[in-house]
Amino acid sequence: MIRTCVIAALVLIAGASGVARAQDAFEIQVYDTETAERGGPGLEMHVNQHVIDQATGETHLTLEPHYGLTAWAELGGYFQTAMTTTGDLAYAGVKLRLKLRRPHRVWEDRIGLAINGEVSAVPARFEPEVWGGEIRPIIDLTVGRLYAAVNPILSVELQGKVAGHPQLEPAAKVAVKLAPEVALGVEAYGAFGPVDDLGSEHASRLLGVVDLSGGWWDINLGGGYGWGSADHAVAKLIVGIHPRH
Repeated sequence: MIRTCVIAALVLIAGASGVARAQDAFEIQVYDTETAERGGPGLEMHVNQHVIDQATGETHLTLEPHYGLTAWAELGGYFQTAMTTTGDLAYAGVKLRLKLRRPHRVWEDRIGLAINGEVSAVPARFEPEVWGGEIRPIIDLTVGRLYAAVNPILSVELQGKVAGHPQLEPAAKVAVKLAPEVALGVEAYGAFGPVDDLGSEHASRLLGVVDLSGGWWDINLGGGYGWGSADHAVAKLIVGIHPRH
């Protein structure tokens, strides 16, 4: 029953319509509910390749340092860059986030609950309204080898014609552990809300992913396709480093 509900959520996200803008092109990630340990630093590197057609595309590189403020609160930031097919490297904005989680999981330690808040300043080349923010509730579930997470993200522009009008950008993930360090899964991303002057239409993404993990590192590697947005084929790599005390 749980597996059926999660798969249905992935299908609904992939089919969402009425989009205000495409999903985040620099951080293609479904959040889990974990936070860094108190006083623990960490770093994630996001590399995304967006292929519009055979001749054009763009590569995005984002660095995300984070720090455990308490056992249940994590402060993080993003520094974003973009490289076009001409080889030009461009500054693509910064973001600041705070993630809070419920200290203990519920339903016999199967369900985790957290929330992530974010403020962003992104050049108009990448986000026409420049200033924005998001609230990302996070729910994840672990049952045996099955892992699932849902992020019903509410994003909002802080200036411009659509300022103050929330946009729903849900994301979900289902994965199965093949071994303690290896999992295979599917991630889905959607977006819908008030349409802006860009005339954006339906946008969704569906990716197959592989997750690898060790004692102080993890890797999320995926590839898939986007519909109705600027990027059609998309590939991503997230490398996380989490030193322990």
